[in-house]
Amino acid sequence: MNRRLAELLSDVFGLRASDIKPELQRCDVDTWDSLKQMDLVMSVEREFGIALDIPEIIRMTSVAEIIKLLKEKGVSLGD
Repeated sequence: MNRRLAELLSDVFGLRASDIKPELQRCDVDTWDSLKQMDLVMSVEREFGIALDIPEIIRMTSVAEIIKLLKEKGVSLGD
């Protein structure tokens, strides 16, 4: 798990970085509501220097999907 991404997700959702795993899904996180989704989008865009469009934002429903999306955007996650 990429440290930068794990720290970003733990900050957004109020989880421990050690709890961030690729299999973690939106339905598993009580704090992952529509407002946190927008916080997530802005944080990911700022941290990784990318812009996300609406279909990409809609896809962001799990950590695995976020990782896949970042890789598609050319972000090197070091793994």
